[in-house]
Amino acid sequence: MANDHPKALSAADIETLAVLSDRLAAAIEAECAVMAERRLNRLQPLIEAKIQVVKAYESHLARMGGPAVVAADPAARPRLQAPTRRLREAMALHTVQVAAARTVADRLVRSVADTVAAKARPVLGYGPGAALRTASAAPAAMAFHASV
Repeated sequence: MANDHPKALSAADIETLAVLSDRLAAAIEAECAVMAERRLNRLQPLIEAKIQVVKAYESHLARMGGPAVVAADPAARPRLQAPTRRLREAMALHTVQVAAARTVADRLVRSVADTVAAKARPVLGYGPGAALRTASAAPAAMAFHASV
């Protein structure tokens, strides 16, 4: 007869996952604080540290059987509830801050491209019907490569 109940997770595994969740939330919160202060030159070491915690978190979660196994374990729920909430809140704030930074960067690039285009085609005066006359020049273009 097949075992209807999956093996319970060990208390040590649950505790390790809780600690890793808190460490990951703290790493994301530190990034958010630096972004809020607009001290982007301090981000690189924080990102590298966060990546290490993410790898440890993902590895430990996989060893435990994955998110579905952890969510189904009745002993894991109460211990992981607060760290998971903190992690979700940190990730939500991080998402908003990254989107805002991307918007600012996109607007800056657009402004630079518009300025370059305007300088490449200076206004010479007015033409028929009071339309602005510009010098005929090859179209100016600026490409921005963004990795998602």
